[in-house]
Amino acid sequence: MKSLFKKRLGTHLTELMKYLRLVFNDYFVLALVFMIGGLGYYYSNALKRLTTGLWWAPLLIIGVLLVGLQMGRLATLIEAPDYVFLLPKESALINYLRPAFWYSATLAILIEIVFWIVLMPFTQVTVSTSASQLFALLGTIIFLKIAWLNADLARKYHLPNVWLGNRLLFRLIIPLIVLEISVYGNYFVGTALAGIVMLVGLMTRRLWTDRSVDWQTLIADENSRMHSIYQFFNLFTDVPSLTGAVKRRRYLDWLLKRIKLLPNNTYLYLYAHGIIRDNEMSGLYGRLTVIGTLLLIFVKGEILPIILCLLFIYLIGFQMIPFYFHFDDNAFVHIYPVTTAFQLKNFQRVLLIMMGTVAVIFAITVIVVNMTTPVAIIGTLVGEILEIIGLIYFYVPSRLKKSEFSR
Repeated sequence: MKSLFKKRLGTHLTELMKYLRLVFNDYFVLALVFMIGGLGYYYSNALKRLTTGLWWAPLLIIGVLLVGLQMGRLATLIEAPDYVFLLPKESALINYLRPAFWYSATLAILIEIVFWIVLMPFTQVTVSTSASQLFALLGTIIFLKIAWLNADLARKYHLPNVWLGNRLLFRLIIPLIVLEISVYGNYFVGTALAGIVMLVGLMTRRLWTDRSVDWQTLIADENSRMHSIYQFFNLFTDVPSLTGAVKRRRYLDWLLKRIKLLPNNTYLYLYAHGIIRDNEMSGLYGRLTVIGTLLLIFVKGEILPIILCLLFIYLIGFQMIPFYFHFDDNAFVHIYPVTTAFQLKNFQRVLLIMMGTVAVIFAITVIVVNMTTPVAIIGTLVGEILEIIGLIYFYVPSRLKKSEFSR
């Protein structure tokens, strides 16, 4: 069973590397460097204006650490056919799940360390903590993370006591209580409590490792985890493994009814309805718009708001490009006398409306937040216009020609 996990882990990491090479391309890495540098510069300047004793500082520390604890789930790499093929070896499945647990714990601990490093300067300035207290806080979040990963493993079995695998208890309630004791009380007491929670959770394994496996939960949790990963990769490239769903959104019918039912607008009708009703595309569009807007609300300066606007508009436009071929496998498009002469123009029109809407939202946000910085406002407006024109009318046609050739 251990060799099976090693084999699957190697295949899984190979797949992740394939997508990561596409995600971290030269342009995105360059934009990421500028964004991290700008955020770091803004963060350092903001720390200089903070003082010790701010009432909201402990709340922010607890909130950020709680968010960090939610990052990183149990990676079992279990597949749907395992319900049939591994069922005869169900009693030995724990030998497969143990290395999966410690692999997941290693990645989760690295994530917690990143959150701790980012939050460390803020904690020192606002709460006036010593080095030993900071390391105690690090130990607390690591112990809490291991405890809830163990609870997540427990819920994969038919438990004698349901609370052993209760997600809400180990992901939110217990961490919230322990972190409040640490930040508002004593950091070392919080570490001790987190350590006790972790040890008790690990010791309870003997109560459920010899019980039957809840295969439905095991497979559903892993499918959900992989779906989240594929959704992230889908922000940057097309993921064949990601299957979409269609949802009727009646509240947007007023917008779709504005399309005139003419032969020239056939693909305009299809693209507009398809993007709005496709959960993956509309969800991606909405998530990037919300994330970009939130970042622009909290970021000030002359250059960084411009970079963030252009980066998120590029990500949105880039992700919409594969949708051009969405209806190529639809038999009715080829059966009915539908011409493709206006297909590219219709697609460009949809992109213009979508990217233009995002650009307006971003521009309004930049103007409101940076009213005293005309360079940021003018740069954002000019940059958005040039990027949208260049992306839609120059980059998209050339990209589609290459894609059609490769298809």
